[in-house]
Amino acid sequence: MTLKSWLATFLVAASLGTGAAFAQDASVIDPVKNPAKARFMALAQEKFNKDPNAMFNTTRVAPGDRQAVFECGMKSVLADIPEPDVQRLVDMIEGRAPSDPKLAKWFQLEASSNPARHDQVAGRAKTICPQFAGLMK
Repeated sequence: MTLKSWLATFLVAASLGTGAAFAQDASVIDPVKNPAKARFMALAQEKFNKDPNAMFNTTRVAPGDRQAVFECGMKSVLADIPEPDVQRLVDMIEGRAPSDPKLAKWFQLEASSNPARHDQVAGRAKTICPQFAGLMK
């Protein structure tokens, strides 16, 4: 499974809908505290800016809410991934490392196939962006 499909799996599986406020708790992607997470978020943001539909189906999200939903989802997923694993993901994206199937566990978020990770990310969403917490399925 590619990183793109992992991200798509999360954002589709999370089924985040509409909301007006931006995702909160910037510490998840603080470049001083979590440089790899900040870099991963920047890379994901670049991809999202080029084509939001490349990462998740934006038709279910009002255009004005897409950025906030994207941020909420990414922060909720990244929050519990150890910094060394995120650095390996960044290295993969930037072509410095081969794909590592072991990292797929962080992006397997469907409640039916990985309830523990699903619950972990849903719990993080409640903390990071409570305005979207009710939208997690």
